[in-house]
Amino acid sequence: MESMVKTDESCCRMKSINGYCPRPLEFASDYLSKKWTMSIIITIGNFGSLRFNDLLRRIEGATAKILSYRLKELEEKNLVSRKPFNEIPSRVEYSLTKKGQKLTKALLPLISWAEREKTDKRF
Repeated sequence: MESMVKTDESCCRMKSINGYCPRPLEFASDYLSKKWTMSIIITIGNFGSLRFNDLLRRIEGATAKILSYRLKELEEKNLVSRKPFNEIPSRVEYSLTKKGQKLTKALLPLISWAEREKTDKRF
């Protein structure tokens, strides 16, 4: 019987003919697995745009330092955009980029699954 896994070094060895290669998830998990990252993305997505302090108040347990750091990382990954306003006092709002909105749509089924599973005593 022929193996379902391709042995070519240039392809994913974890992928069967009808399956998926998990490598893209490893790439995404490099930044999604960092504490508060998914909370930031989903919270901004829920409200469209938020100022820093509004975001900080909504994410229980996050500190200003880590929130600032994560927002900079997400800007670098082009998931969040930062819009400064020329006002006194200064005002900055954060919103999701198109890429961030696509990521949010991808995370919603995972959130739904987690909500269902948290009621399961085996989870």
